[in-house]
Amino acid sequence: MFYNYFKIAIRSLLRRKDYSVLNIAGLTTGLACCLLLFQYVAFEKGYDAFPKADRIARLRLDTYQHGNLIYQSATSYPPFGPLMKQQFPEIEDYCRLSKADLLLSNDERDLKFREEKGYYADPSFLPMFDVQVIKGDSRTALSGLDKIMLSEELARKYFGNVDPLGKKLVYRAPYFTKLFEVSGVFHPLAHSHLVVDYLLSYATVGSYFRLWGDQSRPEETSWGWDVFYTYLLLRPGTDIKKLEAKFPGFCDRYVNNVEFKRAGGIRNEVYIMPLTDIHLHSDYGEEAEVNGNQQTVTFLFLVALFILCIAWVNYINLATARSLERAREVGVRKVIGATRLSLVRQFLVEGILINLASFFIALMIAGLVTPWFKVLISEELPGGFYLPPTYWTMAAFIFIVGTLLSGTYPAFILSGFKAASILKGSFKSSTKGLILRKGLIIFQCLTSIVLVAGMMIVYCQINFMRSQPLGVDISQMLVVNGASSIKDTAYQGIFQPFKHSVLQLPGVMSLTASTSTMGKENTWTNRIARSDPGYSNPLVFRFLGVDEEFIPAYGMKLVAGRNFSPTDSSAGVSEGPSVIINETAARMLGFSTPEQAINMKMGVGVPKTIIGVVQDYHTESFHKIVYPQWIILRRSARNFYSIKISSRNIPATIAAIREKWKTYFPNDAFDYYFLDEFFDKQYAADRHFGAVFGVFAGIAMVIACLGILGLAAYNIQQRTKEIGIRKVLGASVKNIMYQLSKDFVKLIILATLTGVPVTWWIMHTWLQQFAYRIEIGWWTFLAAGCILMILSMGAISFQAIKAATANPTKSLRME
Repeated sequence: MFYNYFKIAIRSLLRRKDYSVLNIAGLTTGLACCLLLFQYVAFEKGYDAFPKADRIARLRLDTYQHGNLIYQSATSYPPFGPLMKQQFPEIEDYCRLSKADLLLSNDERDLKFREEKGYYADPSFLPMFDVQVIKGDSRTALSGLDKIMLSEELARKYFGNVDPLGKKLVYRAPYFTKLFEVSGVFHPLAHSHLVVDYLLSYATVGSYFRLWGDQSRPEETSWGWDVFYTYLLLRPGTDIKKLEAKFPGFCDRYVNNVEFKRAGGIRNEVYIMPLTDIHLHSDYGEEAEVNGNQQTVTFLFLVALFILCIAWVNYINLATARSLERAREVGVRKVIGATRLSLVRQFLVEGILINLASFFIALMIAGLVTPWFKVLISEELPGGFYLPPTYWTMAAFIFIVGTLLSGTYPAFILSGFKAASILKGSFKSSTKGLILRKGLIIFQCLTSIVLVAGMMIVYCQINFMRSQPLGVDISQMLVVNGASSIKDTAYQGIFQPFKHSVLQLPGVMSLTASTSTMGKENTWTNRIARSDPGYSNPLVFRFLGVDEEFIPAYGMKLVAGRNFSPTDSSAGVSEGPSVIINETAARMLGFSTPEQAINMKMGVGVPKTIIGVVQDYHTESFHKIVYPQWIILRRSARNFYSIKISSRNIPATIAAIREKWKTYFPNDAFDYYFLDEFFDKQYAADRHFGAVFGVFAGIAMVIACLGILGLAAYNIQQRTKEIGIRKVLGASVKNIMYQLSKDFVKLIILATLTGVPVTWWIMHTWLQQFAYRIEIGWWTFLAAGCILMILSMGAISFQAIKAATANPTKSLRME
């Protein structure tokens, strides 16, 4: 029996190749899009899938001042881990990580590089995160002082094919030189929120302080040094909420009881974040890497489902568009004894065959376009198309349910035709069926409006952020990582001649040094209070140390006061008594105008005098607000050198600067980047999201137009004799096209009006993640409706023109 159904289904599909190709093309496109987006969603949700991931959590530190939340940080204080393990039986173990940004050298091979992706780590990090140690003993590799473990790539970079175990890497700091012994080589963590190229033994942190004569062991005892990521390994079955409920009392006993916190009105709270939630849900200060966005992932997951639904609705419309053609077949079958159940089975088999063929073709297409898709989303997806088992199960379930639902309706509609009516030639479609099909078209159009209008809003927001003035000039700014191997006492004697010689080079216009630069999160913060009566509560400011040339070099505008001058700091003094603030800082400090801030004394401890107020400028992307800025004259600033260069002959200019660098800083690596390109990387995730959204929104609209094409064909089939009569009575092609298309225009207008509030709500929610955002304009919805109208009318016109220009005698011929 099934073989007979299968054979008839194949014949039917081959008999109408155009219909079959159109139907399979729509379903294949929808399924391929769905699979590709599922791949992306699975990748984003699959971060940190370590064997113990379900038991690992990271601490988050919230800081309050006088009851106001002022900072949320992914890092915390070093005593948290040991004390929590000691006091809470739910905690099996802990590990701490602290970022290491070191200049490492292999003097034997004359290699030196600045390595930013390293961490000081407790030995427990290796088993907790299941780090695969290739060489060395994982039990002792991070125990003791001055141990370093390298990733495979870093080991090859410094030692080639030589076994690195026991070899030495040199770390040159301004006041000491360290020799790190290579104690292990490991596979890098795959698909994790942590990017780790090397690990240093945690005990090494304390040795730095002892070199400076500090025996207080701050790496174990400090309640003010919050630069440590603290991970907890929870015992099986631990209830995180119940464990968190114990933390306020813990913080009150240890953290909030510290004298300087009580005096400053500072209070800390600590919370747990499961490891597997970090990548998509954590967006706090001091994040180890730029994380993903749960909202974006959810959005694209829904886009995948919408596209698939549109494809199935399109299939239903195309199937019902053939109802008149299949009606005679149904009538003849019923006359010769076919039951309705057998007809339902027959049409269901046809639907399942079309869906299965579409699914397997979609799989092949997904595999073929995955390399392009990886470029589009800029993610390190697996080599080929890949879905984890959970997503295959979900995809199979959605496919089976969708296939049955999309196949059942046409099967029951077609099998329900009455044989007598069909064979008499008086067959008509039901009003209920027409309403349902129109409802499906409205759904397709509504979804398309939401996607297209959303795509426009995403594009406008990204363009808005990238085109807004930053308040600083970062064009043609070459940023070089500063020299770190020279003692402070000798630094100015080397830096000033270097600076003078570089400024003599053709193509170099300015050179300035600073502790931070644009495009980087500035984590140097402190509390500042006004010295005059009534303003005792300190506020948290971002600190920036610069030299006198920084403000003019970046084209920053002084709205009041003056810039730093050489007289603001005497010779031999690294930091002057003057300070410059931004407009946001002036407002937060209670000054009604920038001019009021000039000559005011500010600061905790020894007050500084405000000599200038600069116009607000953006150090980070427009995702974030402008923070209150505290700019000090700091002659020892050397983290970054910003060199303004001409656009002419850039390679030669960089090569000349490199030669000067080698002369003055032979022990430091020459690492540089262009600031405008570096700053723009902050918008990379937004650009990729916009590109993905735009591509798939366009595909959804094309599939929706295929559905409209199907309903147009069905409608014209139903009105064939009407069209013939109208032509005989003198109706023009233009008039007939109007009669055939006006109902579709109404449907599209209705879908557009319905889509306006839906789109506004969705996109308004999305825009809330940006500190600076556009207003959603009415023209967005009008443009989306017009685009859909143009495409839809193109599809309708194709069928309408065919019908309007057909010979009326054929449509009026009686059977």
